[in-house]
Amino acid sequence: MSGAGQTGIAVKTASWIALAIIGLMIVDRPALAQSALTVPEIRSCICQEQRIASLRSVTADKDAAYRSRNDQVKDLTTQINQMTATMNPTDTLAQDQLSELIDLRARVQQQIRQNALPALQQATNALNAQVQSYNGNCANRTIYDTDDVEAHKNLVCPAP
Repeated sequence: MSGAGQTGIAVKTASWIALAIIGLMIVDRPALAQSALTVPEIRSCICQEQRIASLRSVTADKDAAYRSRNDQVKDLTTQINQMTATMNPTDTLAQDQLSELIDLRARVQQQIRQNALPALQQATNALNAQVQSYNGNCANRTIYDTDDVEAHKNLVCPAP
């Protein structure tokens, strides 16, 4: 091959490489388009993280209360079943005790329906909303070390 033919191939190859690099830059552009968090945004995200931690604690407490009430219902049901299986049907004292256990179980079930479950649902919904907000505003965003240090200086988050 002549020198001119080789130069043409080299130019075509260089053109393809340049086009490939430009293509990669265009394909990679969405990743570059997402901006880094600013110092005020980092502060907001830090406060959101603190709020999430607080909401997780509240949700865990509400869940524990809900589970405790359910455990009470199970224990009362076990007692009712045992008493029903072993009691003398003519024993009025035993019948009164059984009636009290059944009433107590009904009150605990009512507390679950009216208080414990709605409180747990409300806490869970608040936590989920805060996590969703955090994910939308803060997750998968670049944070520069210098901005992070600056954001932590004199940081005061609003009370929940």
